[in-house]
Amino acid sequence: MTDDKNASPLCFQCGSPLIFVSREIIKLEGSRYSQTNTIYRCSNEACQEKKDKERAERLKLRLSRETTEKERMEKIQEKRRLGKSAKSKN
Repeated sequence: MTDDKNASPLCFQCGSPLIFVSREIIKLEGSRYSQTNTIYRCSNEACQEKKDKERAERLKLRLSRETTEKERMEKIQEKRRLGKSAKSKN
């Protein structure tokens, strides 16, 4: 394996060259060091479509979990409110 800095990175799934999209450098709160996020797209359209679909599914699942967690917390708070009002009536 050569350590050529000029070589284009390759897709880990299909081995096609990756296309550079963007790079951002952010400083996370509480961290001493900055973080560099680099985004690439696969040059193989079928592979990239598959990755985009998987990402959309992950996002959908995450949003579903967040909604479920929010509803759960609201139910817990409502039960606590009902429990407090029942105790104050006694």
